[in-house]
Amino acid sequence: MHLTIEPTTITELDVERVLDDVYRVRERGRVLGYILETGSMYVTLRGEIFNTSLEVGQSHDLDTAVRVLAER
Repeated sequence: MHLTIEPTTITELDVERVLDDVYRVRERGRVLGYILETGSMYVTLRGEIFNTSLEVGQSHDLDTAVRVLAER
């Protein structure tokens, strides 16, 4: 999945499923963080390494969860 965020600049993010309930989000090859799917919620984690990344938000859909990472 590619998501394009467009406030003043255009940023293309790559979102790929790496486990059944985990998505990795990258920008130009650099890992921004992960999205953990927990039932009906998506937990946004910021950090390059999954097990040391920090929670920065919760959303009801994947697109919103990814946008949290795009908003530095």
